Amino acid sequence: MMGPDLLRTAEAVRRFNRFYARHCGALHERLHKSDFSLTEVRVFHELIHDRARTAADVARNLGLDTGYLSRLLSSFERRGFMTRRPNQSDARQHLLSLTPMGHAIIETIDSGGLHEVSAALGELAPPERAQLVTSMADIERLLSSRGERKPLHLRRPQRGDFGWMVERHSQFDDAGAPRNEARAAGVVARYLGAMESDARRIACWIAEHNDGARIGAALLSAGSESEARIELLFVEPGARRLGLGAQLVAACTGFASEAGYESVSCAFDESHTDLSALFARAGFRPYGGAAPGVVWQRPLQSLYA
Repeated sequence: MMGPDLLRTAEAVRRFNRFYARHCGALHERLHKSDFSLTEVRVFHELIHDRARTAADVARNLGLDTGYLSRLLSSFERRGFMTRRPNQSDARQHLLSLTPMGHAIIETIDSGGLHEVSAALGELAPPERAQLVTSMADIERLLSSRGERKPLHLRRPQRGDFGWMVERHSQFDDAGAPRNEARAAGVVARYLGAMESDARRIACWIAEHNDGARIGAALLSAGSESEARIELLFVEPGARRLGLGAQLVAACTGFASEAGYESVSCAFDESHTDLSALFARAGFRPYGGAAPGVVWQRPLQSLYA
């Protein structure tokens, strides 16, 4: 039985779905001025981008009823938008491809779509557009299969990233207790203050999917002249078990070594067993207790031993 919190969340999602369906429908009416439905346009996109090679692929990717899709594809073929050819590896299936006419149709639709969406986005300020793209990427990430692996990369911070780090990191510790947010904000403030005089010895990385969704971060500061300190390391729950934490730690240790530090450390509460395992695999060892928790350290000369 679903609890009240889950029911409220489900209703909020349904409310958003209704809003977005109305938005897309209005945009489609202004955009195409044609005989093609939204579903037909989606099928065109599956075929032109080679996301689908067979009718079964299209049905699976778009969640369409096979009977309805069969009639739609037959209409495409009859009107000269698409061809079928035998699949040499599976006689039960046919390979689908757009004809030059089909390509011309979807390219015209896409061109008009890009112009119409750009006009709609032009009503938003640049920070609002960035927020919209990030929020859409978050929705896609959270509702995608947990087993789905998307390309990701590390980059240096941009405007707004530090505020996001404080917000997200505070929510991962004690359900966002105010003291954790204050601690994270203090770490960022010290880092930004050090940018003026110590920029070559400190660094920060933001992990993101290639679609722009931020999924993790790590900050490297100067604990002392000889020791670098990894701080505010985190990975979004939906992006864990992909080796991203190890990539962030490796980026920190590599930079610290090149910057001339003799060692690198990270302090965290010993209840974070996942972090303990991560740092142990990266060659770190605990050497004592210190606020806010156990300190793990790695000598950097061992990087090239």
